Amino acid sequence: MDRSWINASRISDVYEKGVEEFLQFAKRNVAGVNNKYYCPCMNCLNGRRQDIELIREHVLCDGFLKSYTTWTWHGEVLEQYSNVSTTECEYSNVYSEDCMEEMIRDIGEDSFHETHVYGSLKDDSETELYPGCSSFSCLSTIL
Repeated sequence: MDRSWINASRISDVYEKGVEEFLQFAKRNVAGVNNKYYCPCMNCLNGRRQDIELIREHVLCDGFLKSYTTWTWHGEVLEQYSNVSTTECEYSNVYSEDCMEEMIRDIGEDSFHETHVYGSLKDDSETELYPGCSSFSCLSTIL
C-alpha cells in the first residue's frame, strides 16, 4: 500500500484519500477496544485510543505521525524480524534479560522513542517490584 500520502499537504485530495484508506485498514485489521483505536496524529502519537471520527479529525487537522509507516498498532504484521532469533530470547535467563531491546528493534526504535510509552516502560524497567527486590522490576513482572 502506498504511504506517500503521509507527506502530502493535509488539504490535498491525496492526503484525505490516504487517511480514509488508513482508517479502513485499521477497522479491517485490528479489533478496537470499545470501537476505539490508537490515534496516529502528531499529538496523540499512538498513545491514546480514540473513536474513528475523532482520529479522522485529528489526522486531518494535526497531521499523521510521519515516521509511522509500518502500522503495527493498527494490525500490520512486520515482514522483517531482528537478527535475534526467538529461540534465543525464549531460552535466555528470563530474570536477567527480558528481550526489551529486541522488541523495540522489531517495531522501530525511532517511532518508539517518539511516544510517551518509551519513558513509562523505561521507568518501569528500572523500578524494583517492591523495595529490596533486585530480581524483578515492575516491567519484567508485567511482561
